[in-house]
Amino acid sequence: MTTHDSIRLWIAEQMHLDIETAEPTELARLDVVTAAAEAGYVRMLLRLRDYHPLVG
Repeated sequence: MTTHDSIRLWIAEQMHLDIETAEPTELARLDVVTAAAEAGYVRMLLRLRDYHPLVG
């Protein structure tokens, strides 16, 4: 499972959303919220002094 999958599943749980039965509009909203959460996660990592990305 990727970090993206983990974050997406966690957010779906917080939204009380069953991914298997969700409507397309609900999945679209989930994707928007997941993208925002991932962006925040990356910004947080980049601020850490000890974090060194593997790619330039």
